[in-house]
Amino acid sequence: MSTAAGTRRRLVLAGGTIGFGFGAVIDTVVFHLTFQTHHLLSGYYDPYSLDGLRTNVMFDGLFLVATLGITLVGLGLLWRLVNGTAERFSTRYLLGAIVVGAGVFNVYDGIVDHYVLDLHNVVHGTEAWNPPWVVVSVLLLVLGLVLLRTADGPVLTADTE
Repeated sequence: MSTAAGTRRRLVLAGGTIGFGFGAVIDTVVFHLTFQTHHLLSGYYDPYSLDGLRTNVMFDGLFLVATLGITLVGLGLLWRLVNGTAERFSTRYLLGAIVVGAGVFNVYDGIVDHYVLDLHNVVHGTEAWNPPWVVVSVLLLVLGLVLLRTADGPVLTADTE
């Protein structure tokens, strides 16, 4: 039998894992591959040379596969939690956990990848967009925490709709 606190932790873990992976997938597809401004290793491989671009796109693809794997792990955790239960889970609480996970990924990316490891910048050749990236990432994290705090709880009862 699971406790409410255990269910809450499991739902935050599942949603957070989904959000972390899916936030990275969105980042990779939109910024790395579509806009081509944010290649994973552009701090090491020149994205303006053909060899550098090919290397960056290869690593972007490998990163995309890994982050899809993380997303699938989160979906598996969620499936294990909700499969076979009669409980109704709060969509808002799950969404909050997913947004927190995406925020954690983006804060990590903005601080560790952009500043500590210097893997890449938001826009190649300039650090000007790095601080706004971190600010938006923190706001995303805060939004997720607000959603978690204002949700009715992870599990809905007949009285909470």
